[in-house]
Order: sequence, then C-alpha cells, then structure tokens
Amino acid sequence: MTPVNAPVGAAASTPDRPRRRGIADTGPRFALLMTVVTASSVSMLDTVLAPKPNDTPGDPLGCLLAAGLDPDGRDLDNLLITASRSEALSTCMSGVPAVEHWKGMVATLLLLAVATAVYWWTPRLRELKHRTIPVGGVDPDGTLAAELAGLRARAGITYGLAFRVDPARTTAGAVVYGRFGHYTVCLHAGLLVRRGTDPEGFRAVVLHELAHIRNRDVDFASASTALWRVFVMLALLPYLYHEGRMLFEGLFGLTDSPFWPGVASALGYSLLAGLVLVGLVHLARADLLRRRELHADAGAVDHGASHAAWEHRDPPGTVAASVRRVTTLLRTHPTWAERRRALADRTRLSGVGALSVFLVGVGTTLLVNALLVVPGLSTNSGAAWCTAAFTAPILWFALARSVEAAQGTGRKESGVRTGIWLGCGLILGEFVRGRHGNEWLGPAPWFLLGLLLAATVAAAWSAQCTRLALAFSRRWARRSAGLLNLLVVAAVLGAGLHWWYRSGQYLAAGLHSQTEVFRDQVTSMYPGTWQAYSWELSAVVALLPSLSALTKSIPVEAAALALWFLPLVLWACTGTPALRAGRALAAGLAGGALCWAGLLAAGYVQHGRRPGSWAERAGAYSFFHSWLVMGAILASSLLTAAAVAALSRHSWLPRALLAAAVSQLLGLAGTFVLFSADGCLGRFSVMTDRCHWLPDAGLIYLGPITRTIMTPTVLLAGCAALIGAGVGWGVRRLRRGSPLRPDPAGHPDGTSGRTQTPPPPAANTRLRLLSSGMVLVLAVPASLLTMAAHEVWSGAKPASAAASVDAPDDPLGDLVDSPPTARKAKIREWQMLAWLDHGGLTHYKQIADVIADVGDALTAAGKQKPGSNGKIRLDTKKFSGLCGALVKRADDALAYFPVPDKNLQKTWSGSLKGIVRQGRICQDAMTRGDDDPYKTEADRSRAFSQALDGTLKAVGRLTTVLDKMTNVATGST
Repeated sequence: MTPVNAPVGAAASTPDRPRRRGIADTGPRFALLMTVVTASSVSMLDTVLAPKPNDTPGDPLGCLLAAGLDPDGRDLDNLLITASRSEALSTCMSGVPAVEHWKGMVATLLLLAVATAVYWWTPRLRELKHRTIPVGGVDPDGTLAAELAGLRARAGITYGLAFRVDPARTTAGAVVYGRFGHYTVCLHAGLLVRRGTDPEGFRAVVLHELAHIRNRDVDFASASTALWRVFVMLALLPYLYHEGRMLFEGLFGLTDSPFWPGVASALGYSLLAGLVLVGLVHLARADLLRRRELHADAGAVDHGASHAAWEHRDPPGTVAASVRRVTTLLRTHPTWAERRRALADRTRLSGVGALSVFLVGVGTTLLVNALLVVPGLSTNSGAAWCTAAFTAPILWFALARSVEAAQGTGRKESGVRTGIWLGCGLILGEFVRGRHGNEWLGPAPWFLLGLLLAATVAAAWSAQCTRLALAFSRRWARRSAGLLNLLVVAAVLGAGLHWWYRSGQYLAAGLHSQTEVFRDQVTSMYPGTWQAYSWELSAVVALLPSLSALTKSIPVEAAALALWFLPLVLWACTGTPALRAGRALAAGLAGGALCWAGLLAAGYVQHGRRPGSWAERAGAYSFFHSWLVMGAILASSLLTAAAVAALSRHSWLPRALLAAAVSQLLGLAGTFVLFSADGCLGRFSVMTDRCHWLPDAGLIYLGPITRTIMTPTVLLAGCAALIGAGVGWGVRRLRRGSPLRPDPAGHPDGTSGRTQTPPPPAANTRLRLLSSGMVLVLAVPASLLTMAAHEVWSGAKPASAAASVDAPDDPLGDLVDSPPTARKAKIREWQMLAWLDHGGLTHYKQIADVIADVGDALTAAGKQKPGSNGKIRLDTKKFSGLCGALVKRADDALAYFPVPDKNLQKTWSGSLKGIVRQGRICQDAMTRGDDDPYKTEADRSRAFSQALDGTLKAVGRLTTVLDKMTNVATGST
C-alpha cells in the first residue's frame, strides 16, 4: 500500500452520526478501475503481439482489407463497409488461428500472475529494503507492546497483524502494508519519541493505521498498486512504444506503407487513449486513497483517538493557489483542513464528489471498448450490459448514501448533478477512444448528448426513489426497495449504452443522413403513392434506428415498467405525500385526453387522404396512419412528462414518469377503441365506412404499435422530464432572482414544512384501499402490454400493420453495394489481394468444382448405351443434387464481401445471380412434382440444356472477371 500518514484533525464525536461503510462507496470504484486496467491490457497486448499485416492467412487486417477498408478514406465509409457484410467479416475473422484470438487473453493472464506474485512478495521486500525490526527490539520493558495490543483490541483487529519499527525514519508517523490476512504496522522512530511527549497523538496515529486494516484499505491499495505497476511495465510501455514507433516511422518517411497519412490519426488516438488511461488511473486511484484516508480518520476517532492529534496546519507552499488546486488532485492524502472538515461534518464521507463521478464515467466508456476484444463479449450489447453491471452499483451506492446523509438536514439530493458529471465522463471517454480512423470528431457529435441524458435520468430517478423509500419504517423494506432501485439503475444505464453502441454511434458518424436503405425497404414492402408521403417517410426512417435499439430487450422493457410503477408501489405502501400521486394521475388523464384528441385529428386528416381501393389502403396509407397514431401517443406522453416535471419541485421525475405512463396507457386504449370501431366514427374513420365493433381488428393493430413504442415512450419521457425540470428551474430562478431554495423546514417529502395532521384510522384505511386499487388498475394492463410488447402478438396480423412498425433487422446490410474505390493504387492492390486470399478464390474454386462434377456426370452418362429413341437417360436425382449444390455455392459467393471495384463487382454479382437463376431452372427440370411446369420430357430436356449453357456462360464471365482481379492484385496490366 502507498504509505499512509498519520491522521490530521479531529472533531467532536456525535452520538447520532451516520453509520460508515468504508467499503460501500470506494470498493466498487476500485473494482471498476482495476477491471478497466485488466481489460485494457487485453487489447494492448493483442496489438503488441499481433503479427505484421498479411503475414498470416487469417490476419484480421486482411479481412478488413478484403471487406474494402481504406484507412485513408472517410470513417463513415469504413463503418458502412465493415457493417454491411458483418456475417462475412465474422466468418473471415473465425479463420484466424485460435492462438491469435487468445494471445491477448493468455498474455493478460500471465500479467495477472506476475501482479499476484508482486502483491505477495512486496511486503517482504519492503521489510528487507527498509531494514525494519520487531517492536520487541526497542521495547525492553514490554510497555509498548502492551499498549499496542490494547489499541489493537480497541480497533477490533483479531487476525494476523504484526508491529515493526523503522529506526531510520525520524518522522512522527507510521505506515501499514501487507497482504490479505497478514498485515504490518510499521512505526517510525520519531513516533516512538512522540509517544513520550504526546501519548494521545501516538495513539491516534496507531488507531488510524488500524482503521486502514479494518476497512480493507491495505488490500485495495496493495492489489491496485501491484497490478498497475505490472501493467505499466508489461503492457502500457510496450504498447506506447509499438504505436509510437509506427507513428514516428510514418511521419518521418521511414516506411513505404500505403496506409499513410490516413492511419496517422488512428495511431495518434491510440497514443492519446494510452496516455489518458494513465491520467485516469492515477487521478481515480489518488481520489480513492484520499477517501480512504478520511474514512480511516473517522475510524480512529470512533475508537477513541484524541481530537488534538488533528490540530495541525498545512504548509503554505510555494506554488500559486490555482496550481495547488490541480496538484492536490494528484495527491493520495488529503490536506489537514480537508480532514478536519470531514470529521466535523460526517456527511462529507457519504457524498461522492464531482471528480469521482466524472472519472467513473470515463472509466465506464473505456471499459466498454476494452471488453469488445474479450472472446464472448465481442458484441457491443454484451460489453455494454457488463459495464452497466459495474457502474450501476457505484452510482447507486453514492446516491443512496448521499440521500441518507442529507435526510433531515434541509439539503436535497436530486441526483441531477451526479448524473451530469457521470454523463460528461461518458462523453469524454467516448471521444478519447476515437473512431479509429482519420476523423477526430464525427460529423454529428451532438448525438453524444444521449449518453448524458441516460446517465442523468438514471441518477435522478435513483436519488428521488431512494428518498421515497426512506418512508419505510422497517430496514428490510428499505433494503428491498434499494435492491430494486439498483436493478432499475443498471437496466437504464445498460439501455443508454446499448442505444449508443447499436444506433447512437452510427448516427454520430453521419449515418442519420444515409436513410436510403430504410426508404427502399419500406417502399418495396407496400404499394401506394409515395410522393404524397415524402416528409412522413423521412421522419419514420430517421426514428427507426433509435426506436429499434430500445426494443426487444427484456431488461430494458422491465426497467421501463419499473421506472413509473416502483414509485407508485412505494407510495401505496408508505403513503408518503412526496409523490403526490393524485396530481400525477390527474396530469396523466389530461395527457390521455390530449392523446385522444391527437388520435382523432390523425383520423380526420387520414380520412381526407384515403385511397379508393382496399388494396391501396393496406399499403402506404395504412403504414403512415400507424405511425401517426404512434406519433400522437409519443408526443402527448412526452409533453405530459415535461409539463409535470417543470411544475414540480420534489420527486419530479417519478411524478413525470407516472403521468406519462398513464397518458400512454390511455392512448393505447384509445387506439384499440378507434381501430375496433373503425367505420362508426364518420369523418374520423380510417379504413372503412361500414360500422362494426371488431375487437379482433383492434388487437391486431394494437400489437405492432405496442411493440414499437411501449418501452421507448417511457425512456424518452424520462429525458423529456429532465428537460422540462431544467426549464422550470430556470424560469423560477429568473422570476425570483435567486437559485431554487429548499422548503422552509427542509422536509424531504415535499410538504413545504407544513405540519401534517395524520388522518384518522378510518380515513387511513380508505386511503390504503384506494391506493392499492389504483396500483392494481394500472399494473394489470401495463404488465400485459409489456409482455405483449416483447412476445409476438397472437392472432393473424395484416402485413401492412405488422411490418409498419418493425425496424429492419440489419439496417446497414444493403447500404453499400461495393466499397468506394481507394485513392492509392497500393491500397487497391492490397484490397484485391486480400479479397482473393480470404475467400474470393475459394468461392470461385467451389463453383468450378461443381461445374467439373456436372461435366464428369455428363461424360459418364454419355458412355451409357442409348435407348430405343437414340437418347440416353440422365440420373435426375444426381443432377438435381448437382444443380442444387451449384445454387448453394453461388449464394455463398454472393454473401461474401463485394469486390473492391465497382465495375468488377457489377459483373461478378451479375454472373453469380445468373448461376443461381440457371441452377434453379436446372433443379426444377430434374425434379418431378405435382406442380411440374414442364408438360413433356422434351420441354424438360430443353430447359436443362438451356440452363446448362447459361451456367457455363456465366462461369466464363466469372473467369474473365477473376483474371482482371488478379491483374489488379498483382499491379499488372
């Protein structure tokens, strides 16, 4: 452990001070920090141990080149190229030898083994280096040992502990070090002198060090120090050398690689990320150790340390105050003044500072990206959820302790400040990791604000629900509510990270303007006059990626339900007036009325645009009406949430979410009624004018609408509430000319300090019955709709209604027919060579082998004796199988990367499609069935011969294209 100095200040002990849990707030942050270091070592060692490009058949860089990656091209182009053939890229990467996949993992395990050895042997080496001696060597009468034993008993240390003396140190301090289960408190020689002149100060120092042991500070500090030192020596420095050498060679013209200058920014980002990681770890570790020092001070005072031991003054210093504030962040020990303030106000030990939360946010983003290289977590979703599981306990612990400490003090912990700092850390970490291309900032960086909103909503909701849960009188109830709170926070953070890595990062990279694929899919799915719906189509294809990223996930759907339902249950169980559920429900009813008005307006507008035929109504018309309905529900819910949050001062986020949920439920109910009674509404009818009550039709249309917006509406309502609360706070501050002040009596329940007269027992019982009934009324439909939103809605669904709300499964799949042509000839050669080596030649050979098998089968059949009609009989089963194999091989070739040359790709894909078409004709000609299209054997024979001729011509074109590819790959003409 880093040497721990003696404590510095004491304050009067108060009997009602809050309980300290030293491990609760810093333990998870230590775990996050060390996980970031460990996961980062995997990617760094992967880079250091990776072979030179194209040295191995399955080299990952070769796969990227085969896909059309151009390091000198735009980031968006490279993103679309690699994402458009994700399955082909995964297949190519799977060809990397297993040792290549596991190099970084194995090297990291070795690094951890070395770190463990360093952790184990450091205490012994420290004793040899400083030549410490046992206490008995300076305690002839045994009084020192007896006093130390008494202090040890007072501190409650019952496990392995030894006291030693460092005769060479003349300061009046001590240090504690060791490993798990075996600790040593080393007393400086000057401290023994102080024992004679200031016995209370001596005891305070020893109790401080014993508090470090009791709080497990030695374990955290020693393990983190060992891991960090080994990481720097075995991973970080080799990585920085590797990347720096490549950057140096490229910048000074010492390499002939065609990747320059495009790769320069990528290497610069890599070096920047490594240096930022150094700063992050040092700042975070220093902040954690300073917090541990304050906890140790409090522990020493709790066990009887004298207050006078902390009455010391900080040295004035020789640097400016602004510089000193920066250097203080790098110190592992707080100042004397900080320690005295922490002991005077124990609530300082409960809150987590802005710097701490900010560093947690940066570490979260770095951890997500570091986990991407871990086998089994190579998808953004898996890494995002694992990281949320690390970050959520840190955020929840910090907010829970801060809310508990502020209870009754008049200070309100809204969670907004903490969430903003966490979100800023997420944004900075995402910027630092870079796009691994030649653009330092994406064309649409404002989408990064989605991370800020997700973090702030999670923090604000957690803090305000924790304050509601404090109304429970029983500890087990508060703990149960806290556990549910933690799970919801993890789900919300995971949803935000999941959205960013599935949709947000692509939008920030400029993909928001690449909507042609969605337009093509929608227009090819439905008939209709699309010119009349141009702006509606643009709005739909812009919303599809984000909405689809927030659906089809059980944790996210459960969190969306719990965001508003859990505060309602807390209100029903405790009767706390802080939620003011009655007003929130009234606002939800108003929002539902607004939604019904929007639904009727949508029907009125669509009725005037209704096509004459039913077929046309089931196409573009029905598609856009479904989206108008969803837009009305979404808009009314968000406006309701924003208005409630703007007009509320306490528990504004749970209130806003409850009101938005009620508005949404009423909107979905209105949707069911309108579609079930369509035709009975006159000018507001949409599909038909025949009046019938058809609840099955209402369910059919309600299913896909629910799947699309049920979960996103609640999550987006949280963001709208955050914006509304900010606007309301700003307006009140401008009107009053001062910041928002707490209520006069500082009551955390929002009662404005007024005396609350408890209701009589009968009224209390009626209130409980009313609240329970309200919970059931809202819980049943919400739960059913949430389950229906995840499962496939039962019953028959018309194609127009079902598909109108489902986002494409692979939105990037068809954006790129062929990668843009690289500007440098050498890169074009490498791309083509990689394309041929990583599968292009293999696919051609597989097609040629089937053609050869067909030729061999024809030759064998020609050797047979002709029949009475002078013709030979072919084995239809054998030739059907060969034609089917030919179709399969051509389909596999079409699924491979597009040729990195637009002209050659057009001929290549056209020839392969011709082989598929002719192969299927051949297969049909060789297969007899009930729906046989061939009337006579002559027709069947003619079709087989024509298909065979067409296939041979297509293969001939493939051969010609392959020759041209070979010329490009070899740089010949």
